[in-house]
Order: sequence, then C-alpha cells, then structure tokens
Amino acid sequence: GLLGIVTQATLKCLPLPPYRAALSVGIDSTTTAASILGRVFKAGFLPSALEIADRFTLEAATKRTGSKMFHGCQAHLILELDGQPASVRSDLRALKKLIGEFRPKFIHQGLGNEGCEAIWRIRREFSYALRDTGLTKLNEDIVVPRGRLVALFQFAEKLQKKYHIPVACFGHAGDGNIHVNVMIDRTCRDQEVRGEAMLDALFSKIIQWQGSITGEHGIGLAKKPWFDQAVGGEAYQLHRTLKKALDPKGILNPGKFVT
Repeated sequence: GLLGIVTQATLKCLPLPPYRAALSVGIDSTTTAASILGRVFKAGFLPSALEIADRFTLEAATKRTGSKMFHGCQAHLILELDGQPASVRSDLRALKKLIGEFRPKFIHQGLGNEGCEAIWRIRREFSYALRDTGLTKLNEDIVVPRGRLVALFQFAEKLQKKYHIPVACFGHAGDGNIHVNVMIDRTCRDQEVRGEAMLDALFSKIIQWQGSITGEHGIGLAKKPWFDQAVGGEAYQLHRTLKKALDPKGILNPGKFVT
C-alpha cells in the first residue's frame, strides 16, 4: 500500500519433508543458551526451526499451564530438524550429545508430527501467558545478528534494572528475530513514558549493532520516528524512486512516509 499494490502473485508449492523431530531444552542461563546456538551452527547443523525464551516468559508460561518443566530454568530452546527419517534420527543423536556438553536442566525429544507438536504446544502459549500477567505488552520484533543474541538479552536485563519495568524476550533465534516485550502497567501513570524511553534505547542499540527494528511486522506509524535511521539514506531514496514509478500521483498512503 505504501509503494504499490500487488495485483498478481505466482506461488510454488513444495512437498513437506517426510519426517521431523524436535528437542526441548531447559538451560540455566541465556548466556549458555546463546552459546549452544553458536555451537549448533558451527557444527554444521541446520535446524528447520530454532526458538529461544527467557526467564520472565517461562515463569508466565508456568503460571498459565501449571507445568513444572521450567523449574530452575533461566532460558529455553526448541530445535527442530526435518528430512529423511534416518538422517534426522542420526542428526538428533548428535545434537543431543552436543547440547549435553552444556549440562542443561533437561532435554526432551519429540519424534514425528505428534511428538513435535507436543513440544511446540507450550511455545504457542507464550503470548497468551504474557497477556495473563495483566500487564500490557509493547511488543517489538527486532532482529540482531546471531552473534549479538547474548548481548541483546544482557541489554534487556539492563533496561529492566534502569527503568524498573519487566522485559520478556522470546522468538526465532535461528535468524536473530526476537520479540522483545516491554511489560508496562497502564495503571501507573509514568510507566508508558518509561516504556517508550526503553523502546527508544532498544532501537538505538539495535541500529548500532546493524540489526533491524522490525523483522516481521514492518515499520508502521508507531515506529515512524525511527524510519529514517532504520532504513538509511540510500534505502530511503530507493523508496522514493519506487514510489514515484509505481504511484506517480501519490494516492497510496499520501503523506505517511515517502513523498
């Protein structure tokens, strides 16, 4: 809607892999969790899915589900593999051995569709669990290079201590796309102001790390103040060139971002 309108799309369908397996891993620190991720990729594994969650998220999920599985955990990983059954099982054994070197709190495995879905079931409760806290999520879908994941979680801890507002981090560790949720209490007058200050500090740090302030949701009006810094001068000029070519009369989202 900003640069043009899609009038036709050609899609290609690919068959699903014949087999899948997953691991659920409880860990004593986010630093260890990020170290595991680095080792996984360095060892040549290419998971089809790779998720991470922090302590606040796990505590909220525990309250919602009543599950005791996260007791003593500061972080949680889900790793999924897919492909031919024999190769998936072989990789799964090797992956469990690698992760075991980090002395995790637990490693649970799920085999086949049913086993994997059992592992993913609690992951799908995370957003609802945060809602159940009664706090309001300021949900940002930032992206950092995978090598910055440890720094991101550490920075989130610093923000919590500085502004006295909890932060819940979980998301797609494989591509560095993490949902950073600033959890504000709207009954406290100044928390919304402090929450916005936290987001400003977060976005500034993400840009400094050459990340992206949005990986999925896009830059809308809420992030408009950060648009110029987020896309950079060359990218902004490219936006203007495309806008002029596809919308010469300026009738799509007039005056919003690109004029």
